[in-house]
Amino acid sequence: MDKIIFPYRLNNEYYTKVKIFGDEFIEFSQKFNFKNDEEALEALCIGVYWYLYGTTALDLNSNIHQALANLAEYRIAFPEDKIFIDELRGKLLTKFLFKPFEKNHEKLTKENLSLLINFLEATGDYIDQIPHLKNFTHDLNDCITLTKWFCENSRNYLGEYTSNLEKYLENNGSNHLMEEDVIFYHGHELEYHLNMLGAEIMNRIFKDEYDSRTRKAIILPSCMNSNNKKCKAKEDRLGHVCTFCNPKCNVYKITKEYPQYEVYIISHESTAFKGAKKEDKNELGILGVTCVLNLISGGWKSSNLSIPPQCVLLNHVACRSHWLKEDIYGEISEEELNLKI
Repeated sequence: MDKIIFPYRLNNEYYTKVKIFGDEFIEFSQKFNFKNDEEALEALCIGVYWYLYGTTALDLNSNIHQALANLAEYRIAFPEDKIFIDELRGKLLTKFLFKPFEKNHEKLTKENLSLLINFLEATGDYIDQIPHLKNFTHDLNDCITLTKWFCENSRNYLGEYTSNLEKYLENNGSNHLMEEDVIFYHGHELEYHLNMLGAEIMNRIFKDEYDSRTRKAIILPSCMNSNNKKCKAKEDRLGHVCTFCNPKCNVYKITKEYPQYEVYIISHESTAFKGAKKEDKNELGILGVTCVLNLISGGWKSSNLSIPPQCVLLNHVACRSHWLKEDIYGEISEEELNLKI
């Protein structure tokens, strides 16, 4: 595993550093009279996305936006057509949206925020963020000031965990051209840091409500049992459930170690909670394990369904769907999992 170059990799000091960074973010954001910490996180998301993608968003043709947004919705509604849709989306995304990073100096106005949201809709990667951005009413200038602070400070706390990202993309980036995950896969370092900080802030925002829930579920990505080619997990309403077929499997171990909790395997973030019922929304709190770039989307996906989340990040990417040539076992901090659950 040491020979693999990962886009990010966490160590035992990560959670201490991100907590300190979270404290500093909350302290700084209090200067802007946000109504709560979630609005401060929304403001930071808007500012970072505008910084990274604003130039492309301003140039995006409205017909291309609509075509890609429709295809993203169609993909969700008709998963049986996923292969065909993804092939078409990959070509359109690479041709019209995938551009080298160019620092954006345009003013963030309400009109430009609408164009940014159009871009995010077209990518299909920010579906659960978009309602928060559309409903944002705070002064947009504060988004920019907050983002400048974030850009100046994030690398000091989180830069060591993404130090191989540039090399990773140089070695592997061309593999995802003309594929539907081309924007997601080429995420900028700031977007990794945004999601790392977002994990910490979301854990704080939803902690009390999560603790109050009568049922708790641990949601694991399929890479946690990726080397178990003959996995016999059974499909359940909220995901697949371990049947204890392989004692070496990480899902097996976590399911055995936490018998008082529901444990589900989710193959992809887009399929999470599809089977959620009214009782789940009233009773369930979830602890989600995910890789970095899925964090904010997954957290808001859960909270948008009234299911309060907590999160533990995978120590590194582990699946060949996006990142690696072969699946490997996903690893997490057991200490952090114990603290969060």
